[in-house]
Amino acid sequence: MRQIISAIFTLMFMTVMTLHAKTLHWLTFIDTTDSNVGEIDKNTRKLLYSRWINIVNAVLKENGYSVNVVDVYGSELSPEKCKSVVNNLRCSDEDIVIFYYVGHGTENTGASKYPLMLMGQSNVNKFIPLTWVHNKLKDKGARMTLTIGMCCNARQGAPGRLSPSFGTNYGNTYVDQDMSVCIKKLFLNYRGDMLLTSASPTESSWACGSSVGDTDYFTLELLIQFNDVLPNKSNPDWSEMLQTLKYEVYNNVRNNTSIQRSHPGATQTPLWENNLTTASAPQPTNQEQPSQVVSSGSKTEVKTQLDKLLCYISSYQVDEMDRITLSKKMERLFAKNTVVRIMSQDGNVVVDKETPEKFLSRIATTPRIMNVSIVDLNLNPSGYVSSLRVREIYKK
Repeated sequence: MRQIISAIFTLMFMTVMTLHAKTLHWLTFIDTTDSNVGEIDKNTRKLLYSRWINIVNAVLKENGYSVNVVDVYGSELSPEKCKSVVNNLRCSDEDIVIFYYVGHGTENTGASKYPLMLMGQSNVNKFIPLTWVHNKLKDKGARMTLTIGMCCNARQGAPGRLSPSFGTNYGNTYVDQDMSVCIKKLFLNYRGDMLLTSASPTESSWACGSSVGDTDYFTLELLIQFNDVLPNKSNPDWSEMLQTLKYEVYNNVRNNTSIQRSHPGATQTPLWENNLTTASAPQPTNQEQPSQVVSSGSKTEVKTQLDKLLCYISSYQVDEMDRITLSKKMERLFAKNTVVRIMSQDGNVVVDKETPEKFLSRIATTPRIMNVSIVDLNLNPSGYVSSLRVREIYKK
């Protein structure tokens, strides 16, 4: 029966000609099943998407970027999955590629100052070098390539406490003009690549608590920079941001009495190689209907395809009749009695519930919506979507 749902995806993707597209690729690999840090990493994944990835997607759509989100977590995380996704990624010269790993890592002794990623397993022969991922992605020829590893040798000790300036939001996400301008400058006015990891050789990456739940010092500081600090700068700059991130993470770990009591002298010093240079922004173009197709199968593959379609029908740059036509076809992806739950930006608060038909029709015709992204979904035995949770982003 899964062949049926695959055929429906194929039919929708083939309804228009393939055009030269600009795509923002997110490749996230997050270890949410580890017995020690799985719950922390689950919340880190939520924060990454609700406070960074979803917002960047919404803003860059205004310049014609389509979105390709490959969100690998839970039982699907493995070294083999990582290698497959990285090797099979295809890019055009104006694409943006961002890889983000959250999980255990270890020092790549004698080979690199950047770590090996365990990818949810313990076979040392399968550990993946962060530098291998970066070099493979850099060779794809995209406009910008960012490779980020939030990992360490071990993550131990009681969580610290740190509160960001942004408070918990139990409603929909709104993006103001300052944040929109900031994101466009950082992602569209640069070209090149950057390799970034959360800790230097022999160091651990430490967990912390915050007003938006447990996460890690590195990810939380990155979110603080993009949500609170950079939007207030007239000329946000990657180099300045990285130096601030390094300073804040280092000092937070050094000043955490719980960490220092259990691991005297512990430090965490983010490390990077920044090869980004300023460049002219690409010309804004219209959003283009997705044209890539993979065989429908796993939840990750279905989520990736459905994310692309939701991105397209929620774009105000697309002709409204085209959005409505595709939204009608998308109804066939859902099982009977499916409920779509619209979630708050933070936490697990359900803002609203709708049938797939009402949900698809609304986002295809509401001009204020900047983007819709999937939190998670379930499939029935035939491969149809049986439940769906999403977040919606609105222009403020």
